Amino acid sequence: MIKNRIEYGIILLVAVLLFLFYHNFFFFYLLLIAVALAFASYAISKKAFAGIEIRAEIPLDSVGEGNDIPIDFIIDNSTPFPMPGVRLDYTVKNGFYPNNEKQEMTLPVRRGKHSFRWKISSVYAGMVLLEGERMKMQDYLGLFVFEREWKVDARITVLPNADDIIMDIVENTLVEGEEDDTDASLMSEDVTQVKEFREYAPGDRMQRVNWKISAKYDDLYVKEFEKLYDRTLALLVELRRDSEEIGFLDELITAFWSAAVRLIDMEIPFRVQWYDKKAGRFCGENVNDEDTLIDAVNQIFMMLTYIIKSKII
Repeated sequence: MIKNRIEYGIILLVAVLLFLFYHNFFFFYLLLIAVALAFASYAISKKAFAGIEIRAEIPLDSVGEGNDIPIDFIIDNSTPFPMPGVRLDYTVKNGFYPNNEKQEMTLPVRRGKHSFRWKISSVYAGMVLLEGERMKMQDYLGLFVFEREWKVDARITVLPNADDIIMDIVENTLVEGEEDDTDASLMSEDVTQVKEFREYAPGDRMQRVNWKISAKYDDLYVKEFEKLYDRTLALLVELRRDSEEIGFLDELITAFWSAAVRLIDMEIPFRVQWYDKKAGRFCGENVNDEDTLIDAVNQIFMMLTYIIKSKII
């Protein structure tokens, strides 16, 4: 903008000097046109800027960790004047840790309504938010800058990836025991016991195959578990440890998510609990399927109990 103003000032100065030196009205008219263009550029650009509305929306409710997050910028120009571009200043933050990164984008503004899609990525799981700050635009000649607040609040849940090792540890821990023992103790309502064995059926998971029994009878046999329990299984998510190592909490959430996914896969209902530092109490959610698990994760991601100074999104 400074360069444009210097160039425009030089044009005005040359026009004035030519008019004074030659006393020719042609240069006077040239000077008037240059001044009129500046006023016209200012007036039209200001009117167009006042008539521009921009929204930012994230079309997804959730996305897996490591995947692109699409952001749609919807521009509505109600005036008949197209503009060279509007600059948007906004902040992308992960509200779970929290950490943030300021970004800016310049979008061309045509007449009517149109949209642009931009993609960002989140290295870690959490609640990723986009918060608008300022919207800026120059006039056609680049001499003036118009600016106003740009309020946008778009968010998306970034779900953790499941760790196969942790999932296998959870399953092996719950089904560990004397698998070839078929006495009455296996019929108890203990979650660590196997209820019975049956022949493999299409759709059964291979993790449930008992290889000792299968080898004995020369056919595949799977483990059946008692579905009624005499105690409550709970996963406690620790959120109160302070650390500047941003990967610590991400690993913890990955471990929790992996254990929860395996429990759902095994059809074992459980309860998720975490400490809400602001409320000063433990909160919890009963989980029996993926929808209730995602709801619990969303509640956990709203807990601002973990202090991180990193700037990585």
